[in-house]
Amino acid sequence: MPESVDTRRLKLTNDEGTKGVLLGLRCLECGTVIFGPGTFCQRCTSAKLEPMEFSQTGTLYSYTVVRIPPAGWPGPVPYILAQVELSEGPQVLAELVDCQEDALQIGMPVELTLRLVQGEDPSAAKVVYKWRPAQPGPRMA
Repeated sequence: MPESVDTRRLKLTNDEGTKGVLLGLRCLECGTVIFGPGTFCQRCTSAKLEPMEFSQTGTLYSYTVVRIPPAGWPGPVPYILAQVELSEGPQVLAELVDCQEDALQIGMPVELTLRLVQGEDPSAAKVVYKWRPAQPGPRMA
């Protein structure tokens, strides 16, 4: 059974690892929303945080094309690193897949997609979160 690359940021919602949600926190004092783990609010420093799940869509806020990857990068090169703004407010960095560079447009809708990444040990495969252009019409992730 595949595992999440980071259970503090991605919760898998089926045994196959093909569905999941991004995780974060909401400050109960000021309402700030944070992607991923935290011990205090980044805005008001309150420790009163509640866990939350994010929607699976967002908009492309910014991007860069990575032509020289970091050591150990398991995927193809070049690749698109996208900064996506979720409707709840936080921005999430991850690879943008299924899209050619010349089709990118700031503000375009994108959706969460999960991919299995094999490590050196096949039994240590991890599910990672990525973005792809949003498909028209309703979509079940």
